[in-house]
Amino acid sequence: MAENIGIRPATIVIKDKKVLLVGSKYKEEEFYLFPGGGMEFGETIEEAAVRETFEETGVKVKIKDLFHVNEYIYAGDWNKRSVSMFFIAEVIEISEPTTNDDGKIKEVKWIKLSELDNYDVKPKRIAAMLKLSSNLDNKREMYSIDFKK
Repeated sequence: MAENIGIRPATIVIKDKKVLLVGSKYKEEEFYLFPGGGMEFGETIEEAAVRETFEETGVKVKIKDLFHVNEYIYAGDWNKRSVSMFFIAEVIEISEPTTNDDGKIKEVKWIKLSELDNYDVKPKRIAAMLKLSSNLDNKREMYSIDFKK
């Protein structure tokens, strides 16, 4: 049986020591995510990250570097997994979002890096890595794996 693998490109956009996040709600759980989402036919992973960031936040970005790859495996079904690729991106222009992601996106917010602990940011590993500014330019953990319980 072939695996069902989803690819989720996302961006880490930092400006004035604040990171761009989208407030989301899934079922009854509310949390923050790095802007990103699914790929469209014919897109590269980087193109999808740029498009999704603009659609969700209204922020046009330019990809600078791959920051981290996270593999998420559904514990009950090893054939179902997703791979998120997080890219450092710089702001080119700020305007209004072009989508509300069918109501899942509740807000677009710039959060101070020093205050990330005050928010439920997913994945937590990326938020923790960002708190250490040295991780933006130096060697860091490039790959992680999480299992859904």
